[in-house]
Amino acid sequence: MSNAEMQASALVIARDTLLETWKGRHPSLDPIDALLVATVTQANLEPATSSLENQLEYSALDRTVPDASRRPISISRLADSMDLRFETVRRRVNRLKGLGVFTTEPSGIVVPEQYFLTSHGKAAVQASDDLTERTYWRLVSINYFTGDPLPPPALRPAQHPYRAVSRLMLSFSLRMLAEFKFIGGDYLNLLLLMQLQQLNTMHLGDQRKSTPGIEQSVSFIDDERRVPVSIATLSRASGIPFETTRRRLRDLTERGVCYTGEHGYIIPSAVIDDFAKSAGPNRMNFIRLYRSCALVGAIESWEARMEVRSAS
Repeated sequence: MSNAEMQASALVIARDTLLETWKGRHPSLDPIDALLVATVTQANLEPATSSLENQLEYSALDRTVPDASRRPISISRLADSMDLRFETVRRRVNRLKGLGVFTTEPSGIVVPEQYFLTSHGKAAVQASDDLTERTYWRLVSINYFTGDPLPPPALRPAQHPYRAVSRLMLSFSLRMLAEFKFIGGDYLNLLLLMQLQQLNTMHLGDQRKSTPGIEQSVSFIDDERRVPVSIATLSRASGIPFETTRRRLRDLTERGVCYTGEHGYIIPSAVIDDFAKSAGPNRMNFIRLYRSCALVGAIESWEARMEVRSAS
């Protein structure tokens, strides 16, 4: 596999990881709510988990960062960071506060400690660790780390570092969504486009092969090989209401980001080339994620799990 083919395959893996992260949200949250919660969570926890020692201190499933150590974030800062209108964010924050997801204080918004210690919160952390592990093995299968070997653990925690991995995946996801956002113009369009791209090419798997002697984009897939997708199928897969999906696809089609034929919508190769601009940042972000996972002992733990599974 050439380097270009590897980077194209890694973009496919990154897209799938972001989609699964986004769709793994609590059923009471819509996609933008989930992104708000993720952004607030990262802002709250960043000061208390900035060092490796602190990451490990709050790494076990039954131990999370206490409320006193969480840094609130203001509504205006949250709106600016997500490029949303202040009033939209204020209204959503108030609704999420009513659901017990947020608490507010004079200095800003906090996702409280108790939210992460519920049975759903713990299950979400375990699901994030599982996704991060599966993504790791997909990258290993394309020899992604051959040129950048991962370090041994700096410390070996007594228990698997579920929460450290979950926080690292959260940071990775927010960085990558920010890298990809320019494609759709806003996050909801981005979610639809990533889901549409996945459905267009799901039948091809992770591997991306170039044609010898032909200059191609990093996608390596011509439009004839893409499977058209109906509005209804895209709506079901993304979890976005049918009418919202229809309206946004119409606008994206008018902008030339996707097009429709007799059997549905596809994203053309020319637009995928824009996604390819994120190949460099994608690699840096994947290496950053899995170097950190290695340092907190997660990869060593996953490899031990794999040995057990292989032996059984």
